[in-house]
Parts: sequence; structure tokens; C-alpha cells
Amino acid sequence: MNEAAGDAVSILREQLRTLIHAQLPSAQSIEVSNLAPLTAGNTRNAWSFDASWNKDGSTQTVGCVMLRKAEAGQLETPLIPEFEVIRSLWGTGVPIPRALWIDPEGKWVERPAFILERVAGTSDFPALLRPEGAEISRGVAEHLVEVAARLHTVDWKARGMTFLPATTAETAAAQQIEYWESLFRKHRMEPHPMIVGAFIWLKEHQPVAGRITIVHGDFRYGNLLYEGKRINALLDWEMVHLGDPVEDLTWAYRALWSPASVMPLEEFVERYSKLSGIPVHPDNLIFYRLFNEIKHTIISLTGAKSFNDGRTRNIVIADRAATFTSYLLQFLDWLPETHLRDAL
Repeated sequence: MNEAAGDAVSILREQLRTLIHAQLPSAQSIEVSNLAPLTAGNTRNAWSFDASWNKDGSTQTVGCVMLRKAEAGQLETPLIPEFEVIRSLWGTGVPIPRALWIDPEGKWVERPAFILERVAGTSDFPALLRPEGAEISRGVAEHLVEVAARLHTVDWKARGMTFLPATTAETAAAQQIEYWESLFRKHRMEPHPMIVGAFIWLKEHQPVAGRITIVHGDFRYGNLLYEGKRINALLDWEMVHLGDPVEDLTWAYRALWSPASVMPLEEFVERYSKLSGIPVHPDNLIFYRLFNEIKHTIISLTGAKSFNDGRTRNIVIADRAATFTSYLLQFLDWLPETHLRDAL
């Protein structure tokens, strides 16, 4: 570690001590140790550390992960709903880190951030997609079905999650279309008639949700911590909202991270419906498979625009706009109407 980096870590360590003291004013001898970066992600930068303090004559120690908002990136979502959902889900049986503290305005750590209790496990999804990892991947996929069923049957009203934007079975799809189309119009840097046509199709084929549930929004391999065949925690709740749970199921089966080689989507859906009691209509399934290709396209456009505007120096997302051709080709391949596919 060079001197400048060392100074930055020392400053952040002191900032974290101040944050923890503000959250635990009666705590004494607060210490922050083993502070180290985990990732420099596209939406959140993660830091691992251990925190300890004395209270009522005893020393308490907790392993922590701070998620601090990146300067700009592929998603620009507020932290408070994400943190509150994680806190509200604690104790429901959904594998989730324990929510500890939040700095919503970056008062203590320079940028908005929140801190979770550290959970053991790895998020290495490429290992799950390799042939030699098939046995473990199958076990993780089986547990992922259970996790999806548990998440989507949480009584979100009883857990106080009415702070999430309200929706209905009839309007859930329309609200998501409106949200992502607004981001498309904001972040596109050139004409994209194919994407415009895709939004037209989505508007004309909106399904009715079988149930309104918490939707993780980024439910997939890579956004979970696992040990062996078990999932210890779902991560990355930036896109959480109320909506049609089928959105999560189909997102999990996008080509970039799909467990289809060890569990076909049809089997996943069948297991899910038995466990959750939530029916999955074929119309909802095809709609959200198509919708998610466009959703990821807009995420890529947002990242490219952030770099182009100079709001981030993250070179990883600089060429994201070049990645969505495959998403649009998949959209075309799945379109049910041949005449529309030909027109687009």
C-alpha cells in the first residue's frame, strides 16, 4: 500500500469510528480494525472491517461491511429504501445480512453509505457455471428456489415496507416500463429505434401479476454469498421494489449468469410454485424474460453515459453500451410475433 492509499485508509478508519459513535453514543473505546476494500463496484464500493467497543462493562465485536455509494455508475438509486428493506427482512427466514448503521447523506464517510454485519461465503458465480462446479451449482440452484419462495411470501405490509412505491397487480408491469423508459430517455446518447420498438411491444403486452411481492430486482448468481450448496445471504438490493415476482425468476435465468445447465427454468418455476403457492403464468414468464433484456440494456446505457459525462472514472463501465447488442438479439429471438420481430 502506498503512502497516499495508507492515509486514505487512516482517514476512513477515523470517519467510521465517528459514525459508530454517533449511532452508539453510550459506547466507549470504539475501535475500527482490519479495514480493507473488498470491491470497487459499479454502484457501491465495499469495505470490510471489524468494529469493537465497550458497553456496560463488556467488549462487543462485530465483523462489518460498509457499502458506500459510488461516484456514478450503472445505477443511481437511493440508499435508504435498500437499507430499510434489508433491516425489515431480518428475522423472516430470508438469508440477509443484519443491517447495522446508515449514513444517508455522507455526513461521516463523505458519500452516502450503510453498514451491514459481515456474512461468510463466496459470491464467485463463474465457479458455479463451470462444468466441474455442476454438483455445487445444482445445490445452490435448489436453495435459490427456496429463497425466492421465502422472499416472495414475506408479508411486506406487516413488516412495515409500505415505504416502497405502491403498485397493483394491474399496474406493476406498467410502472416498471415507465421507470426504465424514463432512464432510457435520460441516458441514451444516440437514437436507438430498436429499444423504442421494444418499449412499444412491452406496453402493448403488459400482464397482470399473480401477486404483488417484494422483488429483489437483481436476483441471481453473483448477488449471493454461498458456502457449499447453501446460500448464506442475498446481496445487492439496489433495485428492490414491489411488483410481480416473476421478474426475479426470469432475471435469474438471463444468459450471463443462468443456472439452466444444472436446473432448467421450467423445473425452477415448478419447484417455486409448489413452495410459494404463487402461480407463474406463461404470459408473465415471456413478458419478463423480454423486459429484463431491455432492463439490462438500459443499465448498460446508464453506465456508458456516466463515463461519457465524466461523472465516473470507472473504466469497467466505459464500453457498456457495446454489450447490449446481445441483449437486444435475445429480445428479438424470444418475441412471440414473427411479424413484429421482422419489423424491428
